[in-house]
Amino acid sequence: MLTAAPEPQQRVEQPMPAPTSRRPLPGLARARVRAYLTQRELAEKAGVSVGTVARVEQGYPASLISAQRLADALGTTVEHLQEKEPQS
Repeated sequence: MLTAAPEPQQRVEQPMPAPTSRRPLPGLARARVRAYLTQRELAEKAGVSVGTVARVEQGYPASLISAQRLADALGTTVEHLQEKEPQS
C-alpha cells in the first residue's frame, strides 16, 4: 500500500509595511545628543531636512525611509530609536 507524500509546509509571509508607513521615534533626541550632534549635523549626515529632525523630535512620526536614514546616521536601529525615554 502506497502512502501519499506529505504536502510541503507553506511559508507564511508577513506583509511588508508600505514605505510610506510612519513611525514615532521617541528616542531620537536622546540618541542625537549622545552622539554630540546638532539637529543640523544629524540632518546633513542622514540626508534629511532639519525640519524633519525637529518634527520627529517633537513627537511627529517619521517615514520608514527617514527613520532608517536617521538610525543609520546614528549607528543604531530604528527599533532602538522607537524605545521610549527611560523612566527616572
